[in-house]
This record gives sequence, C-alpha cells and structure tokens, in this order.
Amino acid sequence: MKIFLDTNILIDYFAQREPFCKEANKLRIVDFFGDAELWASAQSFSDIEYILGRIHPVQKVREKMAKSLDFLQIATFEAADVEDALMSTWPDLEDFLIARCAERIKADYLITRDLHGFVDSPVPVLNPAEFFSMLKTKYDIEYEELSLSL
Repeated sequence: MKIFLDTNILIDYFAQREPFCKEANKLRIVDFFGDAELWASAQSFSDIEYILGRIHPVQKVREKMAKSLDFLQIATFEAADVEDALMSTWPDLEDFLIARCAERIKADYLITRDLHGFVDSPVPVLNPAEFFSMLKTKYDIEYEELSLSL
C-alpha cells in the first residue's frame, strides 16, 4: 500500500506537535512494519523548513528531515502540473500539487488533517484517525503507539 502524507502530517511528526504527533508517529510505524510505503512531496520539505525554521533552529529541522529519507519516498511534480494547478479551481496551489504527486505515484490514500483542501483529489483522502480505523476494519490491523527516535 502507498500512503502519501500531506505537509501538515509531516510537520506534526517532525515537530512532535501535540496532540497530532501520536497519529503521525503511528504512520511511521506502519512503514516500519512494512505494511505501507510512506510518500511525500519534495516541496513539503522546503515548506517544513520555512514553517519550523521560524521556531526551531534550521539545522535541527534539516537533521530531522534528513533522517526521514530513510523511510520516506519522495515524489515531485512537473511544469505541466504547475500549469494545471494555476488553471484549476482549487483554492490552494500547494494542495493541488500534493494531490497531483499522490496521483502520479498511484497512492492508495492521501493522509491529511486538511480534508476540505482535498475534496477534488483523485486519490482517496483520509485523516489519520480515519486511516487507522480503515486499517482495523478492512485488514484487522491495529497499531500501538511506540516511541521512535527522530
């Protein structure tokens, strides 16, 4: 299964932002046990540095992001995707490009806390709680919270 993570989920993970980090950490565990591949947009990394670098030392933020390359697969978009985004009716350019990347890698799910930003996504969109509920219902898989070093 391929899971595409929106920028807000990655920020929750890197910043260990309460109360959202618990579910972000569990997504990492899904990958650890080989139940899914985790994917993210290359653009998310520059967005994360911009956002978290305002409240944390940039070098620490970069170190955490560098460690994530051990478990995150990175997707990119192309010039045509930017053109499509600019011509679209999506209110948020970043959300369009995240959804396009998820579509390109044939993600099974796009995980975000901003569900309204992805109402037109071609990839099914779930928040983390919905994703874990789906895993329990559909596959009888349940994850406990573990402490993972960043």
